[in-house]
Amino acid sequence: MINLDPLRPYADLIRWGLIALLAILLLVLGYRWGAGHWKGEYAAEVAARATDNATHAATLQRLAEASAAVAAKAKAASQTLAASRRDNDTRYQEALNDAKRAERDLAAALRRGDVQLQPQWSCDSPGPGAGGVAANAGQASATGRYDSAARIVAASDADAALIDWLWNGWRADRQAVIAAGCAVEVDP
Repeated sequence: MINLDPLRPYADLIRWGLIALLAILLLVLGYRWGAGHWKGEYAAEVAARATDNATHAATLQRLAEASAAVAAKAKAASQTLAASRRDNDTRYQEALNDAKRAERDLAAALRRGDVQLQPQWSCDSPGPGAGGVAANAGQASATGRYDSAARIVAASDADAALIDWLWNGWRADRQAVIAAGCAVEVDP
């Protein structure tokens, strides 16, 4: 048998040493087990976070591409509108110039006698009033009638040009809004 008497004074120390050793072993083994367990949890969390980040990045990329496409459509529509407006303004100026030219040509043709006013548009010269002077000399003169008729024709041409300019501008704006994707065209 083993005699434990010489160890008796050290029994408490040995007991505390064994308890400390057991605690250290549990701590080391528990740490390794816990670290492995939490390392797996952490890796799963990192993978889930990476998947979420990839999904968010893909969504942001799609939004950026869609925004770029919309911006490109809007820019193209704006450029088309600007070109259409320039063309419309040019056509309007040409129509105004044509109206002025038509006014001059009509007045000259009326003076030459190449064109005659219809009876409802020609004012008959009133007879001489007291003193042998016409009651309204401005309207009675042929030149005044010719110039008046030419101004009326030019004004109607200018009005038609303005209406066309407004209509074409409205249509260009409408087409630009539809082309930019800000509105849709619905067939009746």
